[in-house]
Amino acid sequence: MQEMNDVGRFHVRLDRLGNMRAAHVHALSERPEEDAWRIIDSWAESRNVFKRSETRVFGRNTYPTDKPEPHGYEFYVTVDSEVTSEGEVDIFEIPGGLYAVLRFKGLENIQNAWQYLWNWIKEHGHEHVGWTKGEYGWHDGFEEHLNPLEDRNRVENWVFDLWVQLKESD
Repeated sequence: MQEMNDVGRFHVRLDRLGNMRAAHVHALSERPEEDAWRIIDSWAESRNVFKRSETRVFGRNTYPTDKPEPHGYEFYVTVDSEVTSEGEVDIFEIPGGLYAVLRFKGLENIQNAWQYLWNWIKEHGHEHVGWTKGEYGWHDGFEEHLNPLEDRNRVENWVFDLWVQLKESD
C-alpha cells in the first residue's frame, strides 16, 4: 500500500478509472461529512452492500457558491445494475478516465495530501478536467475511502486515495 513515508512525502500515480455506477447521497449542513455518511451507511448496511468485496466508497466536497463555505459533502457507494433510486439515495455514475491518484493514511493529513496532489499535477505538466457545477454546487476530485468500515472512530487509521481527473490529449 502506498502511504506517506516517515519524512512526510507523498507518491502520486496515474490510474485509469472505468465508469462506475454508484448509490449517492448529499448533505449540506453544519457537519455534512457525518450527515451524508450516516445516510449512506444506513442505506448500504440494510442492503448488505458492504458485504460485496468489489464495493468502493467515494466522497467529495461540494460548494454551492464560489466560496469555500458553506460546503456540502457527497458519498458514493458502488452498486450493481439492479439497485435503483430510493428516498434520499439516488443513482449516479462516477466518470471514468485518466486520474492522478495519491494514497495516504490519517484524516489529519487530508489537507496536505490535497495540496500536494494539486501541486504535483501542475508541476508535472498535467491539467485537470476542471471544476464542474453539478446539482449540489461546484466540485472537482474524489476521496476514495479504502477502509470505511474498519476502526470507524480512529481517523488516524483511515486510508484514502485522492482522485483528480486529468484532461487527455486527443
